Amino acid sequence: MPIPKPVLPKDRQPSLRTQTHVALGERLAAVLMLMVGAALAAFATGALPAAAQSYEPHTGQPAVVKQVASDLYFFYDYDGSNSVFLVTDAGVLVIDTREHPRAGQNLIERIRKVTDKPIKWVINSHFHGDHTYGNAAFQAAGATFLAQQETARLMKLVQPKEMARRQDYFKEHNYDPNEVKLILPDVTFDDQMSIYLGGREIRLMYFGPGQQPGDTFVLFPHDRALFTPGAFTSHSMPNMAFTTSVDNWIKLLDKVAAREDYDVILPAHGDVAHREDVRELQSMLADEYATVKGAVAKGTTLEQAQQTLTFPQYKDWRNYTRLKSEIKNLYELIQNGKRSYFE
Repeated sequence: MPIPKPVLPKDRQPSLRTQTHVALGERLAAVLMLMVGAALAAFATGALPAAAQSYEPHTGQPAVVKQVASDLYFFYDYDGSNSVFLVTDAGVLVIDTREHPRAGQNLIERIRKVTDKPIKWVINSHFHGDHTYGNAAFQAAGATFLAQQETARLMKLVQPKEMARRQDYFKEHNYDPNEVKLILPDVTFDDQMSIYLGGREIRLMYFGPGQQPGDTFVLFPHDRALFTPGAFTSHSMPNMAFTTSVDNWIKLLDKVAAREDYDVILPAHGDVAHREDVRELQSMLADEYATVKGAVAKGTTLEQAQQTLTFPQYKDWRNYTRLKSEIKNLYELIQNGKRSYFE
């Protein structure tokens, strides 16, 4: 049975570059409780890949809102995940909603210090819970949700595992996991999609899988600013548990670095960055991937690779301490051609 297209208010009508699709609205509380129960069971039994469960203790650095243009704001949380919000006379657009409805509500309160305009659009840049679990607060505020098709699919597929690997965060902040609800996008897109809000164009772009399938880049042409998903962060070794193609990840970073329509990067993790930082990450990924592939081709065991492949040139990068887990994740992809986290 075909899925009907949503009938949206006139001021929320997107201009689509490719066909959009309405995601299934499976938000029943009973289903959610089953998912949460499965997640807690998986967490208790240690059924998740070790790298996917990794959690870094907080440093205590306070989150801040940085105004990067007259209408564009960057919510920077070193210890967590970032968000971006665009303020126009016609309303507000937000990218990513943090890791719990209460954290999402905190973001709304920060937006309210800037504007009282209604929050009309929320873009979830990728499936990770630290970018989507604040959705419930924004749903209550009346927002319409957007995501790339693969992001919508994975949000639903891995909900129990995502809940499981967020438990430390919930405990540290004294957040009730039962308040988290799976809020799927109302509208999805394939390759490109443009939204027009308050006379501004917001351009969503998908270049194929990066850190994970669904990684969505968002361009604000009028501000020459680019939001990057998990596929990019500056001077930080990315989690390799979710990528389905490192080759494509490297290629898409090359495309992003070659673009000339932005001056500043607003990443999903890490501070404001620039084009040269993209080349740095691209080089690191190519180096790490080629080295690990070479070890696999030589018949080096995983244990041997974890002991001998140390990449000292990146020892001052954030997340260097999880290198052994990243080597394990790359071995899984190279040897099996698939990701256990998605099974």
